[in-house]
Amino acid sequence: MIKKINHVWLFFTDRCNLGCGYCFYKYKTHQQVMTQKTFENVLSYIRPAVPAEFIFSGGEPLMDAQILQQMIAIVRQEGLSRYISVQTNATLLDESLMEFFLRNEVNLEFGIDGDQATTQSNRLQGSHCGFTDLVRGVNLAMGVKGAYTATMTVYPSGAMKLLENLKYLAGMGLKSVEVHPAFLEAWDRESSSIFLDQYRQACVWELKAGRQGLIGRGYSESSRGIWDLLTLPSGKVLANWTLLSFPEEVRKHFYLMDLSTSSSGEFLPEAKLYFKDLEGHVLRHPGCSYRSISNFNALQAVKKPGGQRYEQPVTSYISLCEAIERIDHKIMMKCA
Repeated sequence: MIKKINHVWLFFTDRCNLGCGYCFYKYKTHQQVMTQKTFENVLSYIRPAVPAEFIFSGGEPLMDAQILQQMIAIVRQEGLSRYISVQTNATLLDESLMEFFLRNEVNLEFGIDGDQATTQSNRLQGSHCGFTDLVRGVNLAMGVKGAYTATMTVYPSGAMKLLENLKYLAGMGLKSVEVHPAFLEAWDRESSSIFLDQYRQACVWELKAGRQGLIGRGYSESSRGIWDLLTLPSGKVLANWTLLSFPEEVRKHFYLMDLSTSSSGEFLPEAKLYFKDLEGHVLRHPGCSYRSISNFNALQAVKKPGGQRYEQPVTSYISLCEAIERIDHKIMMKCA
């Protein structure tokens, strides 16, 4: 039973050269890399549903750059993808890799949270890599006019600098920035209020400055598919990135299949109940966004043993996301 797949997420490595505290792929071993057999099984499973959008992630994909390039080359040669993106911290990007990405029409999604102080505190804390490494990689992509986007993650403690940091990234030359509140962090009433006030100001500045489209709003648009084929290095498959943020005691209740040993893609028994609940959510919320579907997954996770302790941060995060989406819809209507 194969359902329509919009996104094929390949978390093919959980090795990373950074240690970002808010990384949504928590509880990594920092040792796993997807085997060639598992990758072949993934491709065999998705062929009836292609073309799809491929996102290669980790960990840090460039830690295993040779394997990454081999996988991308196969996907391109077989015509399986209408879009390929690589999520990277950019610190390991070099001219040879950039040439490969250009040749294969790969979009790079950079993680950079604003100025040096913010990014160093959030993303590079305790790392041997520095802000200059990150900026060098971003500038390399911009200099050769490669395809790229950026994700700016905002901590509750840094919400007051949201607009300032967005302006900083725009000043670097970035043309598209997804602005996200950090998941499972302590978004209380005060920090949420500050975030929303700053986000509104950022939207006003974006329009007045003639920079429509700078703030990416894809997560607030109607979703084109209700589930992702999200494969971990082990070959286990989840339906949405949100579930990566929970420990194994929670995550194990949401594995759909295991593509490490077979390409048949037979759903596990618990997956049928999951899809029934997910489809019910979509029916109750016609035109719901990808953000809404991700939040549905987060709520499902807190209902499982071991997940209850995340109820407060999940519910406060969802309330914040709903407010963000309301702002986004007003802006999208204004720009239509």
